[in-house]
Amino acid sequence: MSAGNLLNHILYKDGYLEKLITDNYESIYKYCCYHLNQRHAAEDLTQEVFLKFLNNLDSYRDYGKIKNYLYVIAGNLIRNYYKKPKEVCIEDGENREETVPDHAGDILDRLMVMDALSALDQTEKDIVILRYYQDQRIRDISRILGIPASTVRYKLKNAEKKLKSTLEL
Repeated sequence: MSAGNLLNHILYKDGYLEKLITDNYESIYKYCCYHLNQRHAAEDLTQEVFLKFLNNLDSYRDYGKIKNYLYVIAGNLIRNYYKKPKEVCIEDGENREETVPDHAGDILDRLMVMDALSALDQTEKDIVILRYYQDQRIRDISRILGIPASTVRYKLKNAEKKLKSTLEL
């Protein structure tokens, strides 16, 4: 969809913007969560993705699917997030959110996977998250990351080998 058509749909088609956000919010949120490992930061970044998308709609270029364009924005925001200096907040025990895990084994497995993912380089991590957590096709991952599909396949195989060796007990 061209920028003009997309802008017209958002401005004049009743409920189009709401549907666009509703259809894509969860995927973008999960993508941010997998990269940040912080729920609140992921929520903030997800909202910022949609704000940036709307604010820069006039410069929108057709990336195929709108979701792919949203992933590109999310990836850029995640990189910027890691570049910013972090604020340290000291809270008393009463204001902290504490949760008791119901399934400690599941949490341990998830922590092991997250640790293994963090050992990958950034491109490999992006590819694994997009492929296995976001169910994106190789062609779409290629467009999102701006690298050839053959490179995506190669890096995915390498990442799978690294993960397999890291996670084997």
